[in-house]
Amino acid sequence: MGIHDLYGKKVMKKAFGVEYKDHGYPVQIVYGEGEPARIDGTIGTQIAVEIESRTSKQVRGAILDLICHRYPFKLLVILPVHMSNPEVAVVQYRNILSRFIDKNKFNVVLLKGSGYMSDIEHDVTCVRVVAQRLQNYEA
Repeated sequence: MGIHDLYGKKVMKKAFGVEYKDHGYPVQIVYGEGEPARIDGTIGTQIAVEIESRTSKQVRGAILDLICHRYPFKLLVILPVHMSNPEVAVVQYRNILSRFIDKNKFNVVLLKGSGYMSDIEHDVTCVRVVAQRLQNYEA
């Protein structure tokens, strides 16, 4: 696990405490044969979470696991590290997710901090606000 992953998980754990799970059955996606795939975490029993700092092409691949996770709400957390233009990438990720998921059931959040430079208080507040919006949506 890299420094950016550790930072992203630190943000999630500080924001959601024991409600944030990053291991075990809640993070698994079964695609049939072989080992299950895994997302980075879940919040409670409703929100699937992916935390990404990789290149845009790699993040697009991770979005598939997020879409396929059984929880109804999806949160993609982006750390601005290996993307040439993170703001444009966020727009693209929202576009991809909107093709498969109701726009009220997902969100993409761009953090300010990373493993290189922390902005923990801002980032914790940011993910809390976005997750709260998802949890308040009633289908």
